[in-house]
Amino acid sequence: MIDHLLREIQVLRKVDFLIAKIWLDFAARRFGLLALACLIAVFGLAMANVAGLYALQGSMGSVSAAAVVALIDLGIAVVMLLIAKKSRPGPELDVAFELRKVAVDSLQAEARDLMLTLDAIGREVKDVKANIAQLVQNPLDVAAQKLLIPAALSVLRGVRARKGHA
Repeated sequence: MIDHLLREIQVLRKVDFLIAKIWLDFAARRFGLLALACLIAVFGLAMANVAGLYALQGSMGSVSAAAVVALIDLGIAVVMLLIAKKSRPGPELDVAFELRKVAVDSLQAEARDLMLTLDAIGREVKDVKANIAQLVQNPLDVAAQKLLIPAALSVLRGVRARKGHA
């Protein structure tokens, strides 16, 4: 019984580590995408600055090229942010949570069984203690109840059985 309880605790520990690993992988992936989006946004901002500079200089060809590059960079950054925002851990996390639930339920069942067993042992110990106390206080009464009365009933049954066969 305790072996089952320990096994269930080990399963619960492994499932918790699996859940943590999945979350860490997810967080790392999301952080990477967010960092990339931020880097692209910085490049887009730099290009927007260059475009503004060119616009002030009055050169229309350079301004248009810089503005287009800046808009493309900012568009890529927006797409990366949306991908990062919609990113989810995946179905393996749901499976891990199900395994964890099964392990916790099994652990609770094992703990209930262990408690019932311990309660039964406790009741038996109390009964034995009460019997010993009763034997110490009234040894003849206990001997009569536990030994003489069953013996007498057995003898009477034996006598009745012999009369029935004879």
